[in-house]
This record gives sequence, structure tokens and C-alpha cells, in this order.
Amino acid sequence: MLRRYTWEKAKDKLQHYKRRSPEASPLYQIVYHSRDDLQFQWESKFQHQYGCLRDEVLKTFDEYLNCGILAHGAARVYSGGCKHSLLIAFSCKRRGVCPSCGAKRAVKFAEHIYSEVIEDVPHRHTVFTIPKRLRVFFKYDRKLNTILFRAAWGALSQVLGIDERELAAIFTVQTAGEALNYHPHFHGLLADGYWKDGVFSRFLEVDLKAIEEAFAERVLAQLHKRELISDDDVAQILSQDHTGFGVWMGDPFHDKESEQFVARYIERAPLSLEKLSIQDDIVTYTTKDGEAHEFDALEFLAALSCHVPKTYESITRYYGRYSCRRRGERAKLSPPLPEEQESDYRREFRKSAWAACIKRVYEIDPLECPKCKAQMRIIAFIQDEHSIKDIMKAQGIPDFQAPPPIPKFIDTILAIDELPSYDSFEPPPDDF
Repeated sequence: MLRRYTWEKAKDKLQHYKRRSPEASPLYQIVYHSRDDLQFQWESKFQHQYGCLRDEVLKTFDEYLNCGILAHGAARVYSGGCKHSLLIAFSCKRRGVCPSCGAKRAVKFAEHIYSEVIEDVPHRHTVFTIPKRLRVFFKYDRKLNTILFRAAWGALSQVLGIDERELAAIFTVQTAGEALNYHPHFHGLLADGYWKDGVFSRFLEVDLKAIEEAFAERVLAQLHKRELISDDDVAQILSQDHTGFGVWMGDPFHDKESEQFVARYIERAPLSLEKLSIQDDIVTYTTKDGEAHEFDALEFLAALSCHVPKTYESITRYYGRYSCRRRGERAKLSPPLPEEQESDYRREFRKSAWAACIKRVYEIDPLECPKCKAQMRIIAFIQDEHSIKDIMKAQGIPDFQAPPPIPKFIDTILAIDELPSYDSFEPPPDDF
């Protein structure tokens, strides 16, 4: 049973939109006080384990520090009924770090998948995993993820014995394990059947063991071709009872709630604030099984940096009938729908993408006035810090307060009065 997200637990407590306070979270405290130290100490402490510090990692941390902070830019919304106005802070929209933007991205992805991509047929949640000994190659070269995408899709087509154009799947690569360890694996949404001459037929059976073996052979062949592993490595992995490769498929489902939930799950952010805490100088990340993993602040940011994708890196790909090309071909054959017949997804996101997304996340309308309940409208986007501070002062909004620093770890040493006296040392013998 997949766990529900934090925002699903919090939505019942909300009656109207309220600005979040990212500066009060332990993640913000860690990034705010440790980002510069990470940059200066990376080469000596982390480069041997994580490789060179990528520019997009520092940029993601910097933009996360601005996310949700009014002083760094805001939209002003206004109610014509009661003349009430609000400031709504800009978001960073970065991937890999910000839990808030990650949750909104997952909701938008799920709405897009349900309304624009998948068809009204049963689907299955699928997962592909690889052995620990191979994960290091994908850690240092993210282009190798293409091997996993092609191997998973090719294995499905090969074992099912069906032309790729008649199948349909969406795959997303996830890099984070339960303890934020680097664990590249695939989550997917697979149509539980195939289309032949436009008619959909369900799979009679799916041989997961055969798919797993085909997936393993394809991944190993490509890594061997690139001279990353030897013939002996391939033989050793395939000779084991448990190769480390795995394929899992859930039971078929065919309802909106399940399809959207699985779509949100496969696009989820790597980090959960529910699992994160700070006690003194120790950062603790607790798994869903209750196992606590401890870091210092720099170690935690270094581990988190692995899950920041490159700026234009594609972590989600569409295959078969759900590919962009095939969907485009079908769209050309169908006349465009009039606006009144469009999906709720298109209509709401045309009006205000941000407001529609927040409404989907929390099931509240962020543009509903908390006083008169009328619909508010955006009247300005403000980026001048002084202008924003003047409005904040007029509305009684407190200024930004930096989070408290994290105590520095200090090694335990002997007190001065516990050190031995020089008088207690005997001189060495003459023949020393």
C-alpha cells in the first residue's frame, strides 16, 4: 500500500490559502547555513564519493532559498469586493530539492497524464531495479539512464511478443532510496493490454521472470559494449541465484483516483520533510520503516545533490501508443474540441496554472478571498525588494527571519587538567 503525501494529510486542516513558511523547515535551515561550506569543502570531502560538484546543484540550492520568500518576488492579488489584497511568493520550480515544488510538479504531471496521455483502459504500476554494483556507473554518467529506459521497454516488447507500437507505457527514473542513498530505478505506468487495429485486448498473462531476465541481459550487454564491465563481470552476475535485477508489477486498476495517485507517486520528489529532523548538530532522516539515518549537515547536502537532475535532463519518457509522435498522429485525425468540451485540466490551467495546481494539491482555491469569499485576481508581479517590504509592512507581515544556525560538531578532547604532566615522563634509556 503506497503512503499518502504530506499535502494529503494537511489539506483537511486548511480552510483557505495560507502562505507557507519555508524558512521554518529543517531543510531550509540546513541549506541556508551549509550551502557555502559545501562548495568550499566539496573537493576535499566529497569529490571522491560523488564526483565533481555540478553547477546545477548549487543553482538549485540557491533558488530553493528564494522559493516562497516574499522579499525575492511576489504576485499581488486583489479582491474587488472587500478590497482585500494578498502577496503570493514566487516558487523556484526546481527539481530534486524543494518539497513544495516537487509536490506541485507531481500533481501537474498526474493531471496531464490522466487528461492528455493515457486512454480509458486498465493500467499497471511497474518497477524495474538494477544491482548495487552497477549503480555507480549511472551515478557519475546520467546519460546512461537511456540504457535503462530502452532495456525496460525492449524487454516488455520482447517477452510479451507484441509490436512496440501496439503497447503503451510511461517510465520515470527515480534516483533516491529510502535513506536518500543513490538507487536508480524505474517506476512506470503500463497499459494492461495492447491495441490491434484500434481494438484493445487485455494481456492473458505476464511472465515477470522472463521480463526480468531480458531486462538484465539488455542492460549488461550495453554496459559491456561501453567497456564498463568485463565478460567475467557479466558471467558472475548472471550466475547468481539473485542477480540484483528485479521487475515488479502491481494488480491492474481502472479508476481515476488510482491512476492519478500512481502518476503522482512515480513523479514524487526524492525528499520528504516528514522524515527530516535536526537535533543539535545531527541531521536525521527516518525511513518509513522507522530506521534513522544520521548525517552532519554537509553530508546530508552531498547525499541530496545526487538527486538533482541536470537542467534539461529528461527523467520521464513515453513509449508506444503514449509516445508524443503517436499521440500527435492521432490528434491530427481528430478535430480540436470546442472550449466548453475541453477537459477540466485544460480549462483550469488556462485561467491560472499556479492557482489550479494549488487547488489540485490542497483542494482549496488560493484565489478565493479569505474575507468575502469572492474570486481574487492578480493585479501585479513585484520583484523590487523595497516595494515588497513596504507592502508587507502595510499588511503587517513580518520580515524574513533567518533560521538559527546548526551547532558545529566538535570532537571531544581531554581537559587541560586531565593531560599528563611532563614531569611524569621518564627519560629514555641511554641505549635508546
